[in-house]
Amino acid sequence: MILTAMKNTYLTLTLTFTFCFTGCSNFLNETPNRSGSALIYHMDQLYNLMGDFQLYRNGYPWNDLIYLGDAVEYPPYFVKETNRSGLDYSVYSWDVETLEKNTSAVNCTWIPAYNHLFKFNTVLENMDNVIQSTPAIRKEVEGEALFGRAFYHFLLLVQYALWDEEAPGIGYRTNTLPNDIPQRETVKYTLDMIYQDLDNAEASLIEAGRTVFEIKRNFRPTVPTVKALKARIDLYRGNYASALENANAALAAYDVLQDFKNDDLYRVFEQDVINVLDQNNQVVVGTIPYRITTNLQTRAIQAVSEYVEFYLPQTTEVYYANKNWYTISEAYYNLFDHENDERWKRFYNNNAVIYHLIAKTMTLPGNTTATPRCFTWENQQAMKEANRHVYMRFINFAASPGKYYILGLTTAEMYLIKAECLSRAGNTAEAANVLRALRRTRFTTTAAADNIGGSLHEVLDERAREMSEIWRFFDIKRLNGADKANIKIMRTILTNPTDINSTQMLEVGPNDTRWAVPIDYQQMILMNWKQN
Repeated sequence: MILTAMKNTYLTLTLTFTFCFTGCSNFLNETPNRSGSALIYHMDQLYNLMGDFQLYRNGYPWNDLIYLGDAVEYPPYFVKETNRSGLDYSVYSWDVETLEKNTSAVNCTWIPAYNHLFKFNTVLENMDNVIQSTPAIRKEVEGEALFGRAFYHFLLLVQYALWDEEAPGIGYRTNTLPNDIPQRETVKYTLDMIYQDLDNAEASLIEAGRTVFEIKRNFRPTVPTVKALKARIDLYRGNYASALENANAALAAYDVLQDFKNDDLYRVFEQDVINVLDQNNQVVVGTIPYRITTNLQTRAIQAVSEYVEFYLPQTTEVYYANKNWYTISEAYYNLFDHENDERWKRFYNNNAVIYHLIAKTMTLPGNTTATPRCFTWENQQAMKEANRHVYMRFINFAASPGKYYILGLTTAEMYLIKAECLSRAGNTAEAANVLRALRRTRFTTTAAADNIGGSLHEVLDERAREMSEIWRFFDIKRLNGADKANIKIMRTILTNPTDINSTQMLEVGPNDTRWAVPIDYQQMILMNWKQN
């Protein structure tokens, strides 16, 4: 049903664009179209389409609902206490049958990505069918569309395919024909096609003169943006020499880091308190704070646009309203210097899980009015400190309350890629200097920032702290693939989400097929693809 709808969408849009492009000469002599439809007949319109900020914002390109890295937890007590449904728990545990028939992934990741791919392919197919402007504009539009096509194919690939380059990939869609479903081919085929598009995008952008990065127009790819994406893909493939070369090229064009401790945008304040009860749940014996970053409240999108580290401002959102709150794991919690790491103090140390999901309104003995946000003794004993916090970097408490994870290409990511590649090449002293340069903008004191070496283990730990917990899914996947790191995920789950005693150990090993998110059941049938 979903793919059928997509096919219909493709057909409708294809017919519309065909009319627009083939009828340009007649259109100029016609009266304006008053139906509300906009006919595209000039290269300047394609240029404006490629400059749409929404091209890198819509949808949830990396799935928010399926975190199975070792940096997140969904502890049994939390499941029961927050009354999460069995379906939600099955998704978290990666029950393949549930995921095949759950529309969350396809609606949040698959369809938005393919909608964008359709736009990029429409532009590429019809560039020569519109009235031209300047050769430079044409080459810029071509480069931007090729980049976008490569970008979204990579986001889909790392989620819906295993790392192994001989495993089934996702094919490569290069046209807008509604019935031309690409073959899956292999992961290597998909990656090679992605890289080919990026090479061509780079050549076009160079010819267009788009070689200098502009932070105020970071939503329009330039040559440094291409270099940054190449560095990410090279790292994923284990091509470390090429990843270092591309990361260096990106940083040579733009290497700004935002100093959190000196930036008012990231100032933290205590918005409210949680009332801590005694062991009899009768008296408030103290309070703990609920913290947020002041200037990010209710203005997440604006804050994202003001974040100066973006080569490409891409984020993904988790809605509070749907309670999609996976807590950080104890292992991830222990990675941070809680006294000196500004990332911990500003983005994690918030007690948000207690405040929004666990605390209760209670009428205590001797009181005639209810006391809000009570943290009961039982909950205090059951909740680990780590499970009290969630990532809250860019937040939004407006009509659709939620939080935003960074997925786009950043200078910080390039520093980390550079450090990792240097470390792998044996240049640990130089790797340490790169990490220290990054950490000096993230730590309260220089001494604390410089307290790190350049071993691969230290680099990967710093990457985990910087990139947020959801990135561990993809890092574990590529480390198991490229390095044979043999990382497995083990955690306690409930076979019955309503019974705290129905515990079972879940283990996902390095070669488990569940590292590729299952493709929607209807999509599989309609495309004639086999399940991962």
